[in-house]
Amino acid sequence: MLPVEVILKRMARSPALLTVIIYALPLVALIFLGVIWLAEHDWLLPFVGITLGLVVLLRLILIMLRRLRQAQGTAPVDANHGPIVTANPEWTARELAVFNGLCAEIAREPHPWGDMRQLSFDLVEKAAQQLSAGQKGALDFSIPEALLLTNRVMIRLRRNLHDLVPFSDRISLKTVFWIWENKSWVRRGATLAGWAWRAKRLITNPPAGIMQEIQGAVTSGADGGEMKNFSVAIVQQIILEEVARAAVDLHSGYLRFTDEELLKVELGSVNFDKQILALPDEPIRLLVIGQVSAGKSTIVNRLAGVEVAETDMAPTTPDLTHHALDIGGIAYSVIDTQGIDGSERVAETLLAQVLDCDHVLWILRANRPARAPDVELLRQIEVAFAARPLRRMPPVTIVANAVDELLPDWPYPEHLFPSEEQSTIAAASAAICADLTCREVIPVVSEGTVWNLDQLISTLAHSATDALATQRNRRRITGTETSGSFTKELSRGTSGLWETGRIVTGKLFGR
Repeated sequence: MLPVEVILKRMARSPALLTVIIYALPLVALIFLGVIWLAEHDWLLPFVGITLGLVVLLRLILIMLRRLRQAQGTAPVDANHGPIVTANPEWTARELAVFNGLCAEIAREPHPWGDMRQLSFDLVEKAAQQLSAGQKGALDFSIPEALLLTNRVMIRLRRNLHDLVPFSDRISLKTVFWIWENKSWVRRGATLAGWAWRAKRLITNPPAGIMQEIQGAVTSGADGGEMKNFSVAIVQQIILEEVARAAVDLHSGYLRFTDEELLKVELGSVNFDKQILALPDEPIRLLVIGQVSAGKSTIVNRLAGVEVAETDMAPTTPDLTHHALDIGGIAYSVIDTQGIDGSERVAETLLAQVLDCDHVLWILRANRPARAPDVELLRQIEVAFAARPLRRMPPVTIVANAVDELLPDWPYPEHLFPSEEQSTIAAASAAICADLTCREVIPVVSEGTVWNLDQLISTLAHSATDALATQRNRRRITGTETSGSFTKELSRGTSGLWETGRIVTGKLFGR
């Protein structure tokens, strides 16, 4: 056995162990006396049996909960993976990939606060490089855009502070400064309050108090510092991810000013946010395209509920025709186009319209297997958007019109199709999906006994959110592609010099 002196020295080198022993002695004595009391009253065996039964029951419950969680496919959340800040829902896949890549590079460990400026600048630099294929840097934006970048980060951080920090909207800045200037006294007061709480806990609930003291003694040397570092790292990660989000918005055009928006800044801070961050949505531009006599104008009339477009067996839409419609409670600007005829001129016209629309309604005749012009135009559209990675391709809803031409006994009572007719419609839809590489085709009958128009209207309404996101993306990108004339920029510069001179003159002469 080791000498008593050596044991005491080793215990003195480990204050945590000594603390555990000191606090554990009363608990051990309490347990020992409790066991003696149970034995004297012949309750020891029932107590052991009940305890074992409860342990087994709790274990079974935990196993069942674990299996239920696995059956539901619930995966544990790993706080070290994935960004904390949510992405902009209007981003393209490329912009989202850049944001996720920037967030993945942010270290999940605390940094000196003095390094946050350089880390933020590096994130803006990387966003600019990746979104411009190396053509731009972190400072390639105007001063108003830099102010808007800062304002965007501050607004989101202010919202996070309001939502996540209790009483942050009630504590004055004066109080915060006072706490900072007297932080040593505040720390001492917090320590005294902690000791008072610990004493109260030991008096009111000795077993729980002793266990908490043991746990605190064991973990005080490590967990306290680790939790503090973890909290600092989380705060810094949120700040850097907000910078990354705003940088992606800036260098992809979401935060770019137009001349009209700059003039409206004087209207006030409330209108300021609405006008430069989110222009009001316009009616969804729904482009209706298809081959000659595919039934485009007829379907437009069915969607409108009245005869707004000319229809006939011969082509009746030689050029673009616009209709303001309300479809399912949503405002649309429907554009009826000339038919696809395989000519290069018509293909170029339709391609230009697709680049300027929010949703495409593509009409094909179910009984017309010649779809080469449709396939070629769709290929050109995909190539055009592939060459514009910042543009969002509008959703495409494909309709198989005139399916009644495939059914010799049409119409059927209450539209109850026999199984053979259902197979015919499914085969025609599958053939169109194979040719146009789409997931879904909506079969309809637009003439005579109308069928399945409700499904088409429901599909349009379901795609409205995607169409509005496409509209915002289109307006943002096409707005940034136009630049002001040299005369306009010179006029702005002259106005700025005049205003500067006026201010300087006023200061010099006391006006």
